[in-house]
Amino acid sequence: MNTTQRRYEIYEKLKKDKTVQVNELAKVYAVSLMTIRRDLDMLENQGLATKSYGGATLNESISTEPAFEIKEGISQSDKKEIAIFASTLIHDKDSIYLDCGTTCLELFKRIHHKKITIFTNFWKILQYVDRNTKAKIIMAPGTYNPITQAALSESTIQFFQNYYIDKAFISVLGIDLDYGVSIPSMSDALVKKAILASSNKKICMADHTKFNKKYMSKIANIDDFDMIITDNKLDDTIKHENIIKAHS
Repeated sequence: MNTTQRRYEIYEKLKKDKTVQVNELAKVYAVSLMTIRRDLDMLENQGLATKSYGGATLNESISTEPAFEIKEGISQSDKKEIAIFASTLIHDKDSIYLDCGTTCLELFKRIHHKKITIFTNFWKILQYVDRNTKAKIIMAPGTYNPITQAALSESTIQFFQNYYIDKAFISVLGIDLDYGVSIPSMSDALVKKAILASSNKKICMADHTKFNKKYMSKIANIDDFDMIITDNKLDDTIKHENIIKAHS
């Protein structure tokens, strides 16, 4: 298991149990006490946990979101599956929006060679631009958020209000059939709402781990999206006409 996977699992355990112990985690993951302490240091630096004697406790704030480094590499095969399916929906001359998120990053890797226009506020994708990139990339302005690695501010919202985009690909952290689609960050939610209002086709991408979860900042209802793409591991009891499994 790599460092990213371990830290994500520790964070998930924190959310469930509210507290973790260094000795216990070291045994579970067969690593040193120092390694676990570094993991907890990272979670504390991100505002997700508070270290205590021999362990750490969860910072129970519904506005807190795991850093990109924690989410990257988690359910990676599922995200690639979703990205491959989503890439078939994008054609030359399309204008699209790519949201901040690990699944959107996987999608960018598969479409940057196409002759399209990509609007985004996700700075991370610039690391994957190369000599084969044919897409025109338009970066939105705004205040940089180190958690999401994206521009999220009033100027970002105003920027997108001046454009009309063919297809918006949105990433989220929570999908509930009754409550709708949501994320922890209010500033991120406001940007996403502006994008949806400026887009023709609205496409949500979320792996199966995002379902049956609710967060403080609601973005939209399920019906507001033309399509919600997920992976083949989604429980068959979760059904909606807009939900499409990537293998379907």
